[in-house]
Amino acid sequence: MKKDNKLDNDIVDLFVWLSEHCTDEDKREVFLKMDIALKYIHNHGFCIGNFHPSRIKILNNNPNYVKFEDLVELSSDPSERSEMIKTDIFNSSLIQIGIYTNTLKSLTPSFLKNNFDEIARFLPEGDVPYYRGVVQRGATVYFSEFVLEKMNRDYKQLEQQINESEGGKSLTNSNDDNKIIDNLSNDKINDSIYKMKSDAREAAFINNLLIPTVIILSIVFICLIAFILIYS
Repeated sequence: MKKDNKLDNDIVDLFVWLSEHCTDEDKREVFLKMDIALKYIHNHGFCIGNFHPSRIKILNNNPNYVKFEDLVELSSDPSERSEMIKTDIFNSSLIQIGIYTNTLKSLTPSFLKNNFDEIARFLPEGDVPYYRGVVQRGATVYFSEFVLEKMNRDYKQLEQQINESEGGKSLTNSNDDNKIIDNLSNDKINDSIYKMKSDAREAAFINNLLIPTVIILSIVFICLIAFILIYS
């Protein structure tokens, strides 16, 4: 049973959740929500320190509530930052493929890249192009972005088929800029899950600003006292 965005104590790791929700549809749903959480985390200046499924929690028995336990701050260097995000997206795909194929314990990046065509037979057919792009071509694309694009493309194709077969009215508005769905965000829930990390980042910023200010004021105060003592 799905619940609202209030967090409770019903927390299991990804392994446990998948043992009770073992269909490909269940897996794909939680992987999509994992990716949405990953994008949210990147957008807030962090990346994942450990992708092991035991360090990925599902809250409220609801795949909308995905919590990565180990977050690391992204580098301020743009090149390093991009590489960290790219690594996260690859590692997320590796975990997903390992779970689909039941090879997570033995699957390595090099084996996956070299044997992708054989492994791809066990993945959801519609998602193979995404995984191929990430694994073999180094694409830095979120799974949720791929799904969003596919949803919009499929909807447009359906609309075209209806129009051609029945001369029906367009399912979309001409002012919609060819987009049926703009995003697949889960920000409200992710705000509630990762609020502590956001607060920690704000506190760190305040400390970085406050400490130098206190030091400068202390130096000024000491100089002022010394000046008074010397010239009094």
